[in-house]
Amino acid sequence: MQSRHYFYHSLVITTLLSPALVTAEQKNIEKLDSVVVVASRAPKQVSDIAGTVWLVDKETVEEQSHGGKNLSDILSTVVPSLDVGSQGRTNYGQNLRGRAMLVMIDGVSLNSARSISRQLDSIDPFNIERIEVLSGATAIYGAGASGGVINIITKRAEAGELTAETYVGGSSGFNNRNDGDYKIAQSISAGTDKLKARGSLVYSETNAFYDANGELINPDSTQGSLQFNETIDLMGSLEYKLDDQQTVTLLAQHYNSEQNSPYGTYFGENLAGSKESNHDLIETRKGFSSDRNLGTERYLFNATYHHEEVFGHELIVQASYRKESFSYNPFIRPSGSKEPSNKGYFSASKQDTDVFSLRTALVKSFDKLTLSYGVDGYIDQFENDQIIFDQNISNASGGLVNKKAYKIGRYPDTEVSSIAGFFQVSYQLTDRLLIEGGYRYQYMRNEVDDFIDAGIQKDIAFGKYTSADPVPGGQTHYKFGLFNLGAVFDLTANQQVWANFSQGFELPDTAKRYGDGQYVDANGDGHAELVKGSDIRTDRLDGIKTDSYELGWRYTGTDLSVQTALYYSESDKVATYKNLLLELRDHEKRVYGFEFETSYWATDKFQLGLTGHYVKTQEKDKNGHWQRSLVDSSSASKAGAWVGWYEDKYSLKLQSQTLFSLRDDAKRLKGKSENGELSGYTTVDFLGNYKLPVGDVGFGVQNVFNREYTTIWSQRAQKLYSPYYGPEEAYDFKGRGRTFFVNYQVKY
Repeated sequence: MQSRHYFYHSLVITTLLSPALVTAEQKNIEKLDSVVVVASRAPKQVSDIAGTVWLVDKETVEEQSHGGKNLSDILSTVVPSLDVGSQGRTNYGQNLRGRAMLVMIDGVSLNSARSISRQLDSIDPFNIERIEVLSGATAIYGAGASGGVINIITKRAEAGELTAETYVGGSSGFNNRNDGDYKIAQSISAGTDKLKARGSLVYSETNAFYDANGELINPDSTQGSLQFNETIDLMGSLEYKLDDQQTVTLLAQHYNSEQNSPYGTYFGENLAGSKESNHDLIETRKGFSSDRNLGTERYLFNATYHHEEVFGHELIVQASYRKESFSYNPFIRPSGSKEPSNKGYFSASKQDTDVFSLRTALVKSFDKLTLSYGVDGYIDQFENDQIIFDQNISNASGGLVNKKAYKIGRYPDTEVSSIAGFFQVSYQLTDRLLIEGGYRYQYMRNEVDDFIDAGIQKDIAFGKYTSADPVPGGQTHYKFGLFNLGAVFDLTANQQVWANFSQGFELPDTAKRYGDGQYVDANGDGHAELVKGSDIRTDRLDGIKTDSYELGWRYTGTDLSVQTALYYSESDKVATYKNLLLELRDHEKRVYGFEFETSYWATDKFQLGLTGHYVKTQEKDKNGHWQRSLVDSSSASKAGAWVGWYEDKYSLKLQSQTLFSLRDDAKRLKGKSENGELSGYTTVDFLGNYKLPVGDVGFGVQNVFNREYTTIWSQRAQKLYSPYYGPEEAYDFKGRGRTFFVNYQVKY
């Protein structure tokens, strides 16, 4: 049987319908023969997939990252159905086809039961070989992939002599001496036919970010910005061939991204700026310090065993362990918020997750049929705490100086365990028609610990109470099946049409649901008695099951490439947040639209391209009428365009991205005084590369026309936080102004 290495198979990967640094002679490579693992858990040609697959190859990753984009922005630029990025640490609300996405590194999930949206704050582009994206719900991977899957493939060593890669780069908007970032990276790899190894270290440091008016961008106290940030991405991989049929691959990564900003949001002395009449007191000031700072730290270990022949099957076994810690900056709790206190205060949480997983798959190929089946399992453990800072110090400094006073809980600790079995069948019915289908059955157990409401824990720390009843914990169990069926038909040798149905599943964030309670001091003895609480035993959260349909067409010619798909997905529940607590409403929800990308070589050197995503998200109100869903998490339509000139020695590219405005029907859905709205904007970037006798120089300009705009995350944050935690001015994060990038990379 021909070897089909799961993640380390020697693939012929070219760009599928995305702009890449290619010469005119390379443009006619047959892209439909490209091989991916994202669609079926085993290597498969794009031409055999009844679904929308986007490939982002190494050259495209380098082109975009050398032009100054991080992973989130790279993906939103080149994947039509992925929402525009936040320009910060979070990817909250950055959906695929309007729904949640599953993000993986070499097939290891970065999603967790506690849905902290930092999956794309996970790896430096220097360590990425390519990225495979499957749009739309998939039944293959189980929970968390109702919008699609992003699989990040890391770089690996090749057989041969010792090789190395060096990268140095910097950027600035030239506003002042604080406006300057830099990155250095080094990798070393070597290998034989039996053993291959690669090691790499990336270090980057950012300073202040400035908007189009040359003003320092406000710090993000909600999910965190990337200003004044240090990042280390240390990675090592090893591939050992036991014999002609057995291979073991190991991957280890330590990723640490930590902020240490001298600037913070000043709320006026004694937080006077948090009052409605004094919002003009809020400003960004130097002098910020905190006993807990913003950061993302992750350890990832992955081992894959591959055997080409086990009782006539190909065997793939993958075991992984992920340990991550997410910390946050001080966050204001004004005295008028829904979490009452004698006066305003600041707090900052830290949330830790440990995930153990084991995945197995067996693949059997017959004449026209391929069968894949296996078992998956994982254990996801979540713990957390919250620091409350000294009120007198924080308030006197307007929130700039924060010293630890108390440590309490933020959410109840949880443990989610799962086991699932699956099978997938692919059958070549005729020379032109391939059908595929499969089923996954998954069992999940969700365990929540007893927990005293965080607000009551705070009141105990402040002396209002001496003790309190906990909100009881408990367990819930989920059993669900996910089905998929699709067909792909070859119209010609280089174009196809397909139809697909697939189901996805989401487990709501239980940490944001349980542990919240109402209390009274009934006896006047300082003990807070629980009156009502979100008890998991009586208030079971159902999962959200999504049915997804799509019709698509792709064409890959010598000069013209096109891929487009129409899609429709529906579910019977809607997850929203009130006072940052999860609400699950029994309302039908639907998301529909289309995505496309086309590129055309007008000459051997000149390429043009267009991308687009039209999306509508709606849900039924209590009267059964379809309304536009809240903009808090709904996707907005977007479009992109580029022109590129490619010579042997250099390449130049101008690209734009447009986010269209979005409105909701909040008046009808939530009884609000006005509908919500997100304001759209357009940015233009310039990218270039020049080949030197040794190495390459990359350069670029982001936001070429110095457009002033408020980021999409800032607009969402104002709606999510300001009703409960202070004025909108505190959550106004502008987009970065015109910024210049230059870098040098050499491979030797």
